[in-house]
Amino acid sequence: MFNPTKLICFLAPLSIALLMGCGKTAPEQPAKPKVAPTKATLTPGMETAKKAREAGDYRGAVRLYTYELAAEEAKPAPNWVQLTYLHNELGFALNNAGQSDKALEHYQKALAIDLKQLGSEHPDVATSYNNIGMVHRKKGEDDKALAHYQKALAIFLKQMGPEHPLVAGSYNNIGEVHREMGEDNKALAHYQKALAIYLDQLGPEHPDVATSYNNIGVVHDIKGEDDKALAHYQKALAINLKQLGPEHPRVASSYNNIGFVHHKKGEDDKAMEHHQKALAIRLKQLGPEHPSVAISYHNMASVYRTEKDLAKAKEYWEKAYAIFFKKLGPNHPKTKLVNGKLDALKE
Repeated sequence: MFNPTKLICFLAPLSIALLMGCGKTAPEQPAKPKVAPTKATLTPGMETAKKAREAGDYRGAVRLYTYELAAEEAKPAPNWVQLTYLHNELGFALNNAGQSDKALEHYQKALAIDLKQLGSEHPDVATSYNNIGMVHRKKGEDDKALAHYQKALAIFLKQMGPEHPLVAGSYNNIGEVHREMGEDNKALAHYQKALAIYLDQLGPEHPDVATSYNNIGVVHDIKGEDDKALAHYQKALAINLKQLGPEHPRVASSYNNIGFVHHKKGEDDKAMEHHQKALAIRLKQLGPEHPSVAISYHNMASVYRTEKDLAKAKEYWEKAYAIFFKKLGPNHPKTKLVNGKLDALKE
């Protein structure tokens, strides 16, 4: 199965700010930043590219954003705000399509433009540091990831203040690196810092609070503390259900994680029930070829494999493989992982 420790990577946004965009209005508004982020104007082509990215068609998004970037660069006087947006979006699509080195190039170009136009302490510069850190983390370069996340945190602390949700987002990202480095206690400490800010600034029922509960659950999951993990995943689910509705993709992610823990505990009926709920939401909301649908197929195949139903396991891994191959390409780690599972069934 896809371990929920990796699920956060699948949900990772273009920038920390996008973690704040879901749910109802917060009961208390966080302090206003000292410096306002810049905002690009979306052309019809950029809107189409955005839809492709949101649909999980990362290779299609790469093609569309590449065209839009070339068009902007060809203008007599390219707009630097548009350029940074396009470099960031193209970097995100490339990173999710498994082309981390190319993603890094575009994120670094966005950073260079922001540094020149905005100075070294603007929130957009922090976002670029965050994005670069995200690629390094995906590449397993934890020290570089941590250094960039810490640069982002320093800017957000100065510009937003210590209680701003973007600061919490940085704590969350730093926690992820510590988690991947096997430093579970440091990870937990940073996730708890993020949770405290979210609770104070956004209220106890905000979706970002649910994200923190999920991440804390991940650490307990890693430590083999299944009951604690399950309790935190269920807290996340309860908030997401209330704030986002029963058919939101984040609800599906909560079902996925709960299913994963039940599978670990040998409770395969409960595991399958939750993975089927996740799949139903993803099919309806994201479409039949979204990579998240493939994740559900993969997880269900894993349960079938445990139950010795090899025919069903093969069927669902083949479904997952077809989606990953089409959307992410043959060399993406997820495509290779599922292909390995299919090869193992032949032995």
